[in-house]
Amino acid sequence: MTANSPQSMQMVVPGLHRERPIVLHVDDDLASLMMAEGALEDSGFDVIHAVDGQEAIDRFNEHEPDLIIMDAVMPVMDGFQAISAIRKLKLGAHVPILMITGLDDLDSITRAYDEGATDFLTKPINFFILPHRVQYMLRSKLTADALRSSQSKLDNAQRIARLGNWEWCLGSNELSWSREFGRVLGIEEGVSLETWTEFVEYIEEPDRSNVLLISEQSVEEKQPFNVEFSVLGNSDGAQRRIRLEAEPYKHENGEWSYMLGTIQDITERINAQKQIHNLAYYDLVTGLPNRAQLTEQLRYTLKLSKRNSTKFAILFLDLDHFKQVNDTLGHDAGDDLLKQVAKRLTSVVRQSDMISGGDDDDDADSQHTVARLGGDEFVVLLGVINRAEDAARVAERIAQSISMPYDIGSSAVSVTTTIGISVYPADGDDTESMMKSADVAMYHAKESGRNGYQFYSRSIHEQALTRFSLEADLRVAIETEQLTLAFQPKIDMKTGRLAGVEALTRWNHPEKGAVSPSDFIPLAEETGLIIELGRWVLREACLQMQHWIEAGWPSMTIAVNCSSVQFTKSDIIEDINAAIAYSGLDPMLLEIELTESLLLQDGEKGIQILSDMKALGIQVSIDDFGTGFSSLSYLKRLPVDKLKIDQSFVRDLEKDSGDAAIVTAIITLSHNLNLTVVAEGVETQEQFNILRGFNCNEAQGYLISYPLDIEQFSLWLESYREQIMQKVSGL
Repeated sequence: MTANSPQSMQMVVPGLHRERPIVLHVDDDLASLMMAEGALEDSGFDVIHAVDGQEAIDRFNEHEPDLIIMDAVMPVMDGFQAISAIRKLKLGAHVPILMITGLDDLDSITRAYDEGATDFLTKPINFFILPHRVQYMLRSKLTADALRSSQSKLDNAQRIARLGNWEWCLGSNELSWSREFGRVLGIEEGVSLETWTEFVEYIEEPDRSNVLLISEQSVEEKQPFNVEFSVLGNSDGAQRRIRLEAEPYKHENGEWSYMLGTIQDITERINAQKQIHNLAYYDLVTGLPNRAQLTEQLRYTLKLSKRNSTKFAILFLDLDHFKQVNDTLGHDAGDDLLKQVAKRLTSVVRQSDMISGGDDDDDADSQHTVARLGGDEFVVLLGVINRAEDAARVAERIAQSISMPYDIGSSAVSVTTTIGISVYPADGDDTESMMKSADVAMYHAKESGRNGYQFYSRSIHEQALTRFSLEADLRVAIETEQLTLAFQPKIDMKTGRLAGVEALTRWNHPEKGAVSPSDFIPLAEETGLIIELGRWVLREACLQMQHWIEAGWPSMTIAVNCSSVQFTKSDIIEDINAAIAYSGLDPMLLEIELTESLLLQDGEKGIQILSDMKALGIQVSIDDFGTGFSSLSYLKRLPVDKLKIDQSFVRDLEKDSGDAAIVTAIITLSHNLNLTVVAEGVETQEQFNILRGFNCNEAQGYLISYPLDIEQFSLWLESYREQIMQKVSGL
């Protein structure tokens, strides 16, 4: 019979009226419901769900559960209101309610107890410990039931055998207690403890106010209470954890004159639970999660990835020639090496949090897991990645970190690692197949020579190698100025006047030829090279415009795109200021283009940076407008000069009335906000005519000109007025 079987539950929690106790779990977080359900059902409980407080009341009346787990913050009716309502029901007066809350301040805890919560847990929930807490609460409930049904103090004392019991006279504040009570608190022989106030002084300061608050509230409302606190043992001075439970006692004359309660030293239980958890979920040598915890995390990651259609990767690795270290220096030295490897792996993964693809890094530690399976085998679970190359990048960093020498005692030791990589969903759709694919990939990597990595899928591996090669070449291209600028003109749609140009980056690889910006710009953003590349583009674009002006060209603006990485990770204001100072360009002739989605990431910060840009005297435009989700109230606060209508709305303008309506709305909105409107991707004369009829200010696209290099643009500029005027005159 296993400890988690229903039959075992009957032994652990005697007196329950069901073979499997029913737990009502109330939470609007589906992931929490699923994780808790698995842990509780494995421990012998049946679980029913509710997603808000109102549904919880209905489910309670329908199923009469033995215990309730209640989340604090939910829609419709929150957990506090639901507890209060359940406590007013006939069957809900004494059912144990475990409040789950992320609000760990004293006021929230107090409110939970005020409304009738039996106990509370703060998020994140440890789903291994949760069933133990539920079992303990059910045992506590049965003890409290026995106390309520007892007709005499003698019966109460017998029912709580081996537990300390006490009685608090509310009128005189006097406290009487059993020998077990004194033993639990560590009260020495001959020490007087006659009042409730004196007892409270034994409680450690951090917990004292909480005990007073809860007990006073219980007396005032004539409700039971339970609380945990710490005390210092008089004999050894070690801190011990104590649990106090009590309920009011109604005298025969109808007066609530006493609080009767029990006291229990739960230090060993807590320590045992911690030890059990550590043994079950953590590797004893390195302190890393073990196979059991990795499997649990992998299942959770798989569920999230399937739900959100995201990718994750498993890196399966072992240490090359680790056996030689054990055989030569001994097992203690081997354990020392494993500990140091674990620290390096954890450090690399933490530094690689950017691969998660989100702006919120607070959850990075929960997304990525470093585990030891045993021996010299480790697994790195990258919970969220953008593409397979992200996993390869982490593998390279791991290999580089592990290959650095180790100080083991008086010896310097060097080892390398071989890594196999599997990527979801390409290499498996369940935990077992994903782990097997990564393991197979590692052995293939060993066959190809140790100290390297290998993807399970050959196509992914080759793609990653190609991308890394391109990354190295791009780094060289930036350093050796292989990159060039192309210029695409923008014209005034009414007059045909050249209104400005947009500077675009081009890369002519010495071996591969022209590399598409759609390939190297995202790569530059992922690797951080975009910061250095962006500074170069700013400087060169400003310098080229200044050269044209000095050569007598007409005054016009030059637009430069700003990446989200530049905007958030670099000092973009300093970069712009440096480019203006270097070139001598009038700031009014520089235009910075920012995407709409970028400005939505951190509204207030974005407004501040835009204000700083405007203070330099430059112009600012919002690129790809209409593809994000801006609110009008937010848009009117942005200190910008132009909106660029995304080409996706221009492409089908002639035949899609919806696109025409959107474009009209954007133009009207912009003019009302005194903004200039630029249409991107204008390729046909009909598109041009429609936009001009909508009073769009400027146009840019293949109809006017493809992006041109410096020489081509010079030739185009000489004849543009005649060409454009012909187009305009024909309207």
